[in-house]
Amino acid sequence: MTRDTAVQAHFAINSYRVDLSAAENGTIKSGDSIYTHGAEAKAEASPYTGYHFVKWTDAKGDSLSAANPYTFIVTSDTTIQAHFAINSYQVSLFASKNGRITSGDSVYVYNTEAEISVEADSGYYFVMWINGAGDCLSTTNPYKFAVKGKTSLTAVVEKGYKGDTGNEVVSGGEARVYYAEGILHLVGLEGADISVHAIDGRQILQFKANDIEHPAALPAGIYMLNATGGKGRHVAKFVVRE
Repeated sequence: MTRDTAVQAHFAINSYRVDLSAAENGTIKSGDSIYTHGAEAKAEASPYTGYHFVKWTDAKGDSLSAANPYTFIVTSDTTIQAHFAINSYQVSLFASKNGRITSGDSVYVYNTEAEISVEADSGYYFVMWINGAGDCLSTTNPYKFAVKGKTSLTAVVEKGYKGDTGNEVVSGGEARVYYAEGILHLVGLEGADISVHAIDGRQILQFKANDIEHPAALPAGIYMLNATGGKGRHVAKFVVRE
């Protein structure tokens, strides 16, 4: 150097790789990218159906966070993995009066098979399993199904013997049931023995359908009607609105 010299240093911000991966039963939704030093990264993972997110771990396997999405400041190359676990669901079973649940009320992991059963008192018989909306799910006892979520089922038990009318369950056809202005309309069910239950299994009405109209003051709700005699068994759900 032979004279005074001005020298200037130049710098550039570092960039780092954030490498995200998912263990079994899930995927990375966002966050896998390159970031400058001090930038905020947001890692987000999505579990497969029937599973839930558990935690993020670093390259050593140490836990970092149970938050999803997970936000952090990037100061170096970073490797993070998302972990997932299978869901567990409660199957809650109930029986209408004169019935007892004998098996199946328990906690199950996703997509495993539950087998549920009910026993009716002497002089009574099992009719069907209904869900919380009053829909008939099955007329078999025991009943097997794959558990996909939290489940609540009620076994409907009726007075009489299954052999009285056979085990045929008829829905639809020529018979129709509906409620309007304090009258229960029974189309095609003349002469049948009628019983009406609330969704929780309580018996509300029991009568013989001598006419196509039956006066009944029913509060708003969902009801199940069973008709026996004549053309076999008719099972229907009807709604009383406010």
